[in-house]
Amino acid sequence: MEQYDVLVVGGGVAGSVAARFSAKRGLRTLLIEKSKTPRNKPCSGIQFTYLEKLIGEKIPRDKLCKNELLNVQMITQEDRVLRSRMGMLNFWRSTFDSWLNSLAADAGADFHDETRLVDFQEEGQDITARVSDKTGEKVVKSRYLIVADGLFSRVRRKLRPEDFEKKAHGATINYYFVGETSLDPNTLYMFYKREFAPLMFAWVYLKDDQWVIGTGADRESVKYAEGFFSYVKENYLIRGEVVRKEGFASPFKGGIYLGQGNLLMAGDAAGLVDLYRGLGMDNAALSGRLAVKAILESERSGAPAIGSYERLMRRVTRKTERNAAKQAARFATNETLEGSFSLLNLLRGGLLMKLGAQINKVLPAERTITLPL
Repeated sequence: MEQYDVLVVGGGVAGSVAARFSAKRGLRTLLIEKSKTPRNKPCSGIQFTYLEKLIGEKIPRDKLCKNELLNVQMITQEDRVLRSRMGMLNFWRSTFDSWLNSLAADAGADFHDETRLVDFQEEGQDITARVSDKTGEKVVKSRYLIVADGLFSRVRRKLRPEDFEKKAHGATINYYFVGETSLDPNTLYMFYKREFAPLMFAWVYLKDDQWVIGTGADRESVKYAEGFFSYVKENYLIRGEVVRKEGFASPFKGGIYLGQGNLLMAGDAAGLVDLYRGLGMDNAALSGRLAVKAILESERSGAPAIGSYERLMRRVTRKTERNAAKQAARFATNETLEGSFSLLNLLRGGLLMKLGAQINKVLPAERTITLPL
């Protein structure tokens, strides 16, 4: 039976960052990913530049899309157009996550793709796990388990089956379009219109040569997606073809759960998606780092890691929960949605964004302020 200090399940942002920092601190670390890598993941692949600080590495130019996103344009419920200059990272998750996997391996973590967690058992302060790869099943033992296996988390479903519906409800749907358009290739377009996206904004932006046109809904997702695509096609002179469609749905109901004992949940598996900000990768990276910090504190104190992790994550979890309430109130009616773009709110939001960006330059990575505020 192989023995590790830390077993990390899931090779996305949270898992790869956790595995990298765990290995860098001298902990014998195993990172497993159920899919063959590089693997595609339905995700925007857009993030503020402070993500580089969180992962501890500047992203090489060849891991980013050829076109840069330098501007944001928000279209409100009443067709007001609000513009802002804002540089963002733009990447395909297949390329980006594979690079993060390699960073973890270079730091000394054992990385295995096409390797699935079958089951696990907590035995005192140790965790025994059965994992399966192309050669069959084997048993590994670890003192800590970091769970970063996303919204379909096998571990969370075992621990908290009440967090999942019987079937998926709603979906996020992207159309990938190649052709001509009047849209700007360096702008992220965000449409705050409840007829196209009743939960958050709908989006349009370019990745290399493919325009991503997408939306999400908790019901009748295809109807919303088709309606939004028709709107964009008509209003932005799109001529060309849809080269693929991509959807994502999960039975996960939401809610934050950080784990128990020496089992720590990170990223989407912990429920850290923030619809108000429209982002999750920064919370994922931050939770991966803080999970490792909690483990190091546990090593020194002998106490279960969950106590340290909950304390370290308090600011993140509180903000995510507050934003969930703000998002529900914002999208309650057309009037509340339009009112969220009042002049006072815009001035306040712009000032806080600039202030937060400046403060982040001097803060240590683990104290990063996730934006927008």
